[in-house]
Amino acid sequence: MRARRLLLRAAPLLVLPALVAACGGSGGAKTSSSGGDSLAATGRHLYAADGCEDCHTLNGSPGTGPSWKGLYLSRVHLASGKTVLANAAYLERHIVDPDALTVAGFPGQVMGEAIGGEHLGRKPADVRALVAFIETLR
Repeated sequence: MRARRLLLRAAPLLVLPALVAACGGSGGAKTSSSGGDSLAATGRHLYAADGCEDCHTLNGSPGTGPSWKGLYLSRVHLASGKTVLANAAYLERHIVDPDALTVAGFPGQVMGEAIGGEHLGRKPADVRALVAFIETLR
């Protein structure tokens, strides 16, 4: 798993990194529209425990995946050419089925491969917690 994470970190060198969205730093959790401080705190824990931090930053800097800073309610440009609003529904779908919504400027299938073992489709509470955390990152 560590070797795969190292490879994923190297992926930005192979593609032109593009920050699709910027959202608010790693400051304290605020109450989100989809849950309270507790849900966002759980999401923050999952961010670290499930390895999200290996690809997604909280400060707007480039990573293998888009930064989560300012992501919530931003416009996200997809590889398909479409632009979508990063609302809770989008974030939930992207977390569960990332390859269906590949973000422009980032390698496709990387997130799907990285989180495949997490089976997030069977963990709706974890998905909601991650979304609640992302919502706090302004």
